[in-house]
Amino acid sequence: MAGALPPAERRGGVILAVYVALSLLLLVVGDHLPQTALRGIGAALFAPLDRVVLGIDRLAGAWRENQQLHLRVTTLELENVRLRSLEAENRALREQLQLPGYRGLALQPAEVLALTGEPYPASATISAGTRQGVHLGDAVVTSDGLVGRIGEVYGGFARVVLLTDPNASVACEVESTAVLGMLRFTPAPRPRLVLTLVPFADTVRVGQSVLTSDLSRRYPRWIPVGRVVRLGVAEGGLTQEIELEPAARLTRMRYVFIVPGPPAAPGAP
Repeated sequence: MAGALPPAERRGGVILAVYVALSLLLLVVGDHLPQTALRGIGAALFAPLDRVVLGIDRLAGAWRENQQLHLRVTTLELENVRLRSLEAENRALREQLQLPGYRGLALQPAEVLALTGEPYPASATISAGTRQGVHLGDAVVTSDGLVGRIGEVYGGFARVVLLTDPNASVACEVESTAVLGMLRFTPAPRPRLVLTLVPFADTVRVGQSVLTSDLSRRYPRWIPVGRVVRLGVAEGGLTQEIELEPAARLTRMRYVFIVPGPPAAPGAP
């Protein structure tokens, strides 16, 4: 009867019998096999395959990242062209209106040596002073936005009054709306940055950016200060109370930049 089976079926039966015999053998003597040695042999046999699979996965990841970077570069190039066009248009309009042009910021880098204040920092000590050209009242920024201003300056270091100092104030404007207000830090009932003195007639929305205003004589215009996260009513109910999320991470600073400028007039915001 076996000889009547086709050759393919006979081979399949032999292979099945071999698999069954090997399975039974492993069940009987599996506990006595040198498993550590077998794992080592398996690792040696499959290591090249693992490296090939890992290399293919990395190539695929690099290709996807490259595509995303190309898209990002193209988007930024188009945005840069649009901004250059708007800058030229803005410059021409300001010349026609006889308005002063925007002055670029000269930045002096410095390292943050210490943060002072509990439970939130109110000042910072930085590694630049009069020997580096730092002056009292200079603005201090990070790549994200405004940090504060120079409150004390010495030969090789200076103290920065941060936005979280309750005595600090900054004249600000809401981006693209010309809504003006005064930024202050309130420690109670919970610590927060608040844009005050904003009338109810002025429309402000959550998510809008807040920048330094040209009404300030301490800070250059258009430095990012924060983003609107909550709208409320000031004590007394006469004006809005707008809570901001600071643009700069004031508790995680390692390096800052000093923006040189003229000394501030006494009492200037």
